[in-house]
Amino acid sequence: MKLVEEAVQLQYQNACVQQGNCTKPFMFDISRIFTCCLPGLPETSSCVCPGYITVVSVSNNPVIKELQNQPVRIVLIEGDLTENYRHLGFNKSANIKTVLDSMQLQEDSSEELWANHVLQVLIQFKVNLVLVQGNVSERLIEKCINSKRLVIGSVNGSVMQAFAEAAGAVQVAYITQVNEDCVGNGVCVTFWRSSPLDVVDRNNRIAILLKTEGINLVTAVLTNPVTAQMQTKEDRFWTCAYRLYYALKEEKVFLGGGAVEFLCLSCLQILAEQSLKKENHACSGWLHNTSSWLASSLAIYRPTVLKFLANGWQKYLSTLLYNTANYSSEFEASTYIQHHLQNATDSGFPSSYILNEYSKLNSRIFNSDISNKLEQIPRVYDVVTPKIEAWRRALDLVLLVLQTDSEIITGHGHTQINSQELTDFLFL
Repeated sequence: MKLVEEAVQLQYQNACVQQGNCTKPFMFDISRIFTCCLPGLPETSSCVCPGYITVVSVSNNPVIKELQNQPVRIVLIEGDLTENYRHLGFNKSANIKTVLDSMQLQEDSSEELWANHVLQVLIQFKVNLVLVQGNVSERLIEKCINSKRLVIGSVNGSVMQAFAEAAGAVQVAYITQVNEDCVGNGVCVTFWRSSPLDVVDRNNRIAILLKTEGINLVTAVLTNPVTAQMQTKEDRFWTCAYRLYYALKEEKVFLGGGAVEFLCLSCLQILAEQSLKKENHACSGWLHNTSSWLASSLAIYRPTVLKFLANGWQKYLSTLLYNTANYSSEFEASTYIQHHLQNATDSGFPSSYILNEYSKLNSRIFNSDISNKLEQIPRVYDVVTPKIEAWRRALDLVLLVLQTDSEIITGHGHTQINSQELTDFLFL
């Protein structure tokens, strides 16, 4: 999450520079955030940088040294940069056959001629950097390395668009479409670190940085000495990134650290106690159109249903607390939760009590041994939509169980109960 926060700060700073001020609302653009994984390097090397960081073969080392002290011209290719590539929808000419004694000789000769032609185009327009969205011919890469030109394949479409906007380039499908108006200018190519040999990964690749003035790209460099853990680390990064993205997009969050779940538990417990005290309350005022058995059973079963729902919440929180905090058993964790529940009920205002405890314990209600480390713990929040969706699915399961119970009670398998009635039964 720290890397994600730094990435957002870089985007914000770049937006301020581009707009000239920071008065306009800032929108976190997750499509302009990228990762570059470098297995085999220490964890301390992980960082966030403006621009586009990628890995290329160590054989490109002389090319990068040649280009790093000068602005280079760039060409963007949308598809593959191979001799046989044709765009989607291309129809090959029918009824044409080529007969030669050696087909392999013909193919080699054809690719060699094509690679020479591509190189001549690049030389003509003084292009030293080519970004390709698809695959690149190995023979062409070798020729470009010999002529001090860098070709990078499998580039993300958002990266291509960002360089098109910042460098003034136009994406083309074929190298034959390149003209002066399609070529971008002012791109800087350099090593990610000043000592390139220190960042060679286990696949014999080296990290390089591409950037230009005004480009809206941020790359998070993820490193790990254990290659097998690399994918897990990248997944964690994107999980944090999307959580922050949706939180900023919705402009609302829940208090985290178990605060919202505790509030739900305290509310359910209060409802259950109120239902017991008002067991003889008239049901018709709540459910006007319910079936007779449901209306007559409401006052009897409503406290029981609410009680078991509250027990479910407490069981969930006890397990969560046992797994993540310093408690030797779920019973001990449950006792701790019950203590807070009683305090919240006695206060008369559970929500105010929770907010007060949340602020006092720095966003973690269920932490009893962190008073000496509060300044080191960041605030915790939960994204609203995933929480509500999870609760909605849980409620659907409760409704399904009650639907099944209704069929057992009435003795009719075809009995249908409106889900809204059951929701009212639970929460009204």
